[in-house]
Amino acid sequence: MASFWKNAFDWLDQGRRGVVGFQSGIKPLPYLGLTCKTTQLNQELSVFVCTAYTDTDAKFIQNFVVEGGGLVIGGHAWCFPLTIWFPYGEKRSVYKLE
Repeated sequence: MASFWKNAFDWLDQGRRGVVGFQSGIKPLPYLGLTCKTTQLNQELSVFVCTAYTDTDAKFIQNFVVEGGGLVIGGHAWCFPLTIWFPYGEKRSVYKLE
């Protein structure tokens, strides 16, 4: 998995060999051979890693990317319940337990 992240950050960095910033609460990946640090989004970064639930101004994030910054956003997009409730109180499991 380390090679995947190294390749992803290298691609987003576009050869600048800049700093990869990680939002507070996300553990930096120092073993990739990149300069990584926990920080707020700022223009000195080459790549920024954050959650989809960040309170950083969306316009600032958009400008960062438009000006050439790399962005990795992670988050939970939707929820799929393990059980589904049907009309009249009927309950069925989505997954069969073996």
